[in-house]
Amino acid sequence: MPKLALLTAINGPIELAEYPLSTPAPGTAALKLRMAGICGSDLHIFRGELPLPCPFAMGHEMVGEIAELGDGLTADATGAPLAVGDRVVTPYFWLCGQCHACARGRPHACQNLMAGEYRTHDQAPHFVAAHGEYYYTSRRQPLYRVPENLPDEAVAPLNCALAQVLFALRDVRLGDTVVIQGAGGLGINAAAVARTAGAAEVIVIDKIAERLDVAADFGATHCIDASALSTAEVTERVHRRTDGIGADWVLEVVGVPGVIPEGVDFLNNGGTLLEVGNIGMGRTFEMDPSALVYGNKSIRGVMLYDPVTLAIGLSFLQHTRFPFDRLMPKPFRLADVNDAFASADAGLVPRGALVP
Repeated sequence: MPKLALLTAINGPIELAEYPLSTPAPGTAALKLRMAGICGSDLHIFRGELPLPCPFAMGHEMVGEIAELGDGLTADATGAPLAVGDRVVTPYFWLCGQCHACARGRPHACQNLMAGEYRTHDQAPHFVAAHGEYYYTSRRQPLYRVPENLPDEAVAPLNCALAQVLFALRDVRLGDTVVIQGAGGLGINAAAVARTAGAAEVIVIDKIAERLDVAADFGATHCIDASALSTAEVTERVHRRTDGIGADWVLEVVGVPGVIPEGVDFLNNGGTLLEVGNIGMGRTFEMDPSALVYGNKSIRGVMLYDPVTLAIGLSFLQHTRFPFDRLMPKPFRLADVNDAFASADAGLVPRGALVP
């Protein structure tokens, strides 16, 4: 029977459970998974930094092909016809469309948000997460058909890493300066998005030289290896690179609260720090709030995205040329999921990946 990865305890192990396939409900689809990413939030769950009950079905970043369509599902969200064998992407969450946030045009801030992983794997259709062999969608998860010319390694990060930074950086303008804290999957995709949007400077900061090397191929104009630098030295280098002005945008995708004050220091007057990485609860940082007041600086939390961002992301992938094989260079087989998590947790690759 097909397998699904379940986290059995904090820090593992992850075990593969077997479940039977079922007929997809009307308006839904059964997807045979082709590739899945290991996101930073997966690592937060693995480490116990998000309080979720075990056993827990892991994974949400994925691309799959349609194995079976439920009654009534004949087209994707753009109206393109769907058939068995088509590759598709889907948001890993769904929205109510009725709450105050949805009604105000902020669907990414839905107050009744439901994430696919939080469906129980104990009941059919069981396959409710991306680290497995199949995935069953919900009626409220729109599908987007993937063009044939896009490789799986480019598309697999779309419904999380790429879509998230496309949405977060949607206000970047021609000539802006963008600083990216962290060169994991989010940060590397962000470099490509910022550069494509017309940013004049895209400065990426990380402590792993190999990741910075990949970021340079994804549009970073300047990389700072912070492994042997103090916070003050990193800040000085950012300001030197920006002629003392600072950045219009700082994107935090390290997931460490302590880098937020540093990011605020990178900003020019009127700049905005986009806080994406710190999804772990209960962690804090200290800073002088007058830095925000006197500098007219802002901190904006960003979580999720408008689902139409997936269509934008597919267009982005079709019309840009970045070496996506470097982002997920060493996919692990599902049977080796524990090795895959160990590799991702150690930062050995920008983005961990699994294939069935």
